[in-house]
Amino acid sequence: MITAHNDSWLGQVPAGAKFLVLLLVSIGLYLIPSWRVLAAALVVAVLLMLSARVPLRSLRLPLITLVIIVGLVFVVMGLQTDWNQAAVAALRLLTLCLCAYTVSLTTTFDQMLELFQRIVAPLRHVGANPAQIALGLALAIRFIPELKRIYLEVREAQHARGLGNNPLAVSVPLVIRALRVADETAEALDARGYDSVEAGQQARTRPQRHA
Repeated sequence: MITAHNDSWLGQVPAGAKFLVLLLVSIGLYLIPSWRVLAAALVVAVLLMLSARVPLRSLRLPLITLVIIVGLVFVVMGLQTDWNQAAVAALRLLTLCLCAYTVSLTTTFDQMLELFQRIVAPLRHVGANPAQIALGLALAIRFIPELKRIYLEVREAQHARGLGNNPLAVSVPLVIRALRVADETAEALDARGYDSVEAGQQARTRPQRHA
């Protein structure tokens, strides 16, 4: 989940700094063995989300799903190990997910693309194109909600036909439509000459090298 715009204080923080802090927080959470400290960290994560003016309406379904998953993890671990370790694992997972939601919902798509491009910039020395790699990663993130939308549309259509319980009736149209969207995206990039930009620059620099 990436926001289109966020004018809170956290939205003004550079994307690289936010993701670095998120990485450090994730490491720190797994170094804390006390469920009481983790519970306090969860409260801090909730306050951070509220202070960043994250649109809670868009998080309603993900939060419900997250609570269900964390609840199942808590019960299974509690029955298999002990309830203290289960509470520690559940609080870690919940706190980390809330922090990740907050970071992603205060980071625009352009900021994410720019961050990816800076991360993969060293690959330029081995012949890779950082801009293309960053665009591929950004498109992968962009298509997650798009694939979810397509899945819901296909499932609703197949339910109307009485085929909702047939996995093939849902998976086959889903794959076909996903491939169609990917093909349309590739055609749009090709029509804008995205791949030919770097080739053109190389062609223009070759005469200068011989000169």
